[in-house]
Amino acid sequence: MRFFAVTLLPLMAGLAVTLRLRRPYFLGERLLLGLTLGVVSMTMLTFVSSLAFGFRAFTVWSVFILVTAGAALTFAPDKLHLLASLRQRLSPPVRFPQQISKTDLYGLAVFLAAIAFFSIFATRLVIWQDEALATGILDNWGDLPFHLGVITSLLNGGEIPPLNHTFANHPLFYPFLADFFSAMLMLTGIPLEHAIELPAVLMNSVAMTLLFYVGYRLVRHRPAAALAPALFVLAGGLGFLWFLSDIYYANKPVWDILQHLPRRYTNIGDLNIHWVNPTLAHLLPQRSYLFGMPLALAIAIVWWSQKDQKNGNAWLPGIFAGLLPLSHTHTFLAIMMASAMMAVISLLRKQERRSVLRYWTTFYAATFAVAAPQLVYLLGAKEFSAGGMIRFAPGWMTGSENLICFWLKNTGVLLPLLLAALFLAKRLGLRKRALWFYLPFGMLWVICNFFLFSRMPYDTNKIFVFAFFLAMPFVAVVMAALFQSKSWWLHGFLFRLLLVALVFSGSLNLIHELQSGGWEELSAEEIDLAKRVRKETFNHAVFLTAPIHNNFLTLAGRQVVLGYPGHIMSHGLNHAPAEQAVQDIYSGNESAEEKLKQYGVNYIVVGPHERSKYGQAVDWLQKRFPEFMRSQNYVIYKHDGGHL
Repeated sequence: MRFFAVTLLPLMAGLAVTLRLRRPYFLGERLLLGLTLGVVSMTMLTFVSSLAFGFRAFTVWSVFILVTAGAALTFAPDKLHLLASLRQRLSPPVRFPQQISKTDLYGLAVFLAAIAFFSIFATRLVIWQDEALATGILDNWGDLPFHLGVITSLLNGGEIPPLNHTFANHPLFYPFLADFFSAMLMLTGIPLEHAIELPAVLMNSVAMTLLFYVGYRLVRHRPAAALAPALFVLAGGLGFLWFLSDIYYANKPVWDILQHLPRRYTNIGDLNIHWVNPTLAHLLPQRSYLFGMPLALAIAIVWWSQKDQKNGNAWLPGIFAGLLPLSHTHTFLAIMMASAMMAVISLLRKQERRSVLRYWTTFYAATFAVAAPQLVYLLGAKEFSAGGMIRFAPGWMTGSENLICFWLKNTGVLLPLLLAALFLAKRLGLRKRALWFYLPFGMLWVICNFFLFSRMPYDTNKIFVFAFFLAMPFVAVVMAALFQSKSWWLHGFLFRLLLVALVFSGSLNLIHELQSGGWEELSAEEIDLAKRVRKETFNHAVFLTAPIHNNFLTLAGRQVVLGYPGHIMSHGLNHAPAEQAVQDIYSGNESAEEKLKQYGVNYIVVGPHERSKYGQAVDWLQKRFPEFMRSQNYVIYKHDGGHL
């Protein structure tokens, strides 16, 4: 209940803005736009306030009180003359719509269904197993410790902006706002697992419901628009064909195989299938999407509603876009590319070019007024290197495989159905405006087939996904047309066949995750050790560990010289010198003590990971440094940490 009380305040503040929009919006749209704007803006406001006053409970509650006062000022009844008089000077009173439309009832059904769906899977993000910490989502196994480190480092007196706990003494060049929101929730008394799970349930449900509203505006078909979110969360390619092959060659009953699925059928590397089910690849493990996806869809709704781009509230989508860099940088990049293409299309198609030019000028002015400080922070530091982040690489991850075969395997019948929707647009009742509106988002798929937007090629799917996300309403309207057909062949056979092809692989993947007992991140011993370290070491202590993603210090909120190198590389930092330094120190190289001082190391960890990677070479540390802390499998040595 505390979580819902906390989110109610930003909802009321955001709603005060969206209820004043001049264009016709559904009540559900106004509520969801208000919630998105309120939550992200409140988080950003708390972050900015923490730069001045520190990140602590006082700062968080002060922002909550200010938000509450602003909402009270906006929604105060006229009989409160003092507040009403002040409100009238600022803006006219807001008025709720008098009727709830049929579309809003559909939207409510989608929202409740999304809440139920994500509640099942979000509870698997953090699992406690006999005092050990695990996750029930495989794609979350690599990401969860990083996010835990961001949250705990913020809570344990960390710097604002936060330091990079996986790369000591470096700022965190990462869109951390969703983790900052979870840390805010923990300061209000919400436990760690709930501070991670509840935002995932709420914001993903908001995103799926916003997709319904976007879909309805594009295809003007409520059942098809309601089907679009379901197709997205269950999406998968043709991996189910290999599932059928596994059944055929297995010497087991089909029911036994279903109860113990042998592999994930949307991620089969040796078959060049890399397009993982979006729920498991994006919505749950990649926490930056919690803010990025709703913000992107909010922008799409406002863009659509301001169809003539004349006297429109261009500042509102500009503010939404401006909040993106620290929310999700790849979403910001996707929106900037889509907006540039949309602006060009608008200028080519409109006669009143002056109003169009004014609209997009206002949009970009509002965007960069909010985004500029964030971009300076993310891109302006001398440690950051943008080289190799954007590069020409035709085919994404196709390798030597034919591009068409690759995408058919990875996305199945989705692309053919999208092409069918575009070619049969007139028969399906699709307006030209809807097709023109989708074109910039569809072009993201073309662009990402020629350019990579990350040092790790796989991460380019963070932009790819928006082309498929906005394609779902068009795919759904084709499916709705087949379902409504009077032809048995179309309705009874083709509809069912295509529906199974769209969701079978993704559903198998989701079932596979539910069958798993979880993947352990930290043992009970490591969790206990993290608690002791948090109590007995100072906040800015620097530890030396093996460069792994799930060391126990992520739960202690302490910095390590080098965590998982893949995270560091994806953030645009050069990890090679630090990786060599870690190797030299644990191996007892003659430069070891010099490098300990160079990196300001205070404590040296020797445990199973270090012994596995460096062997008996680590024994020299026992002879040279005093023991600080010991557990069954770990020893921590103390070093003075003095810099050269």
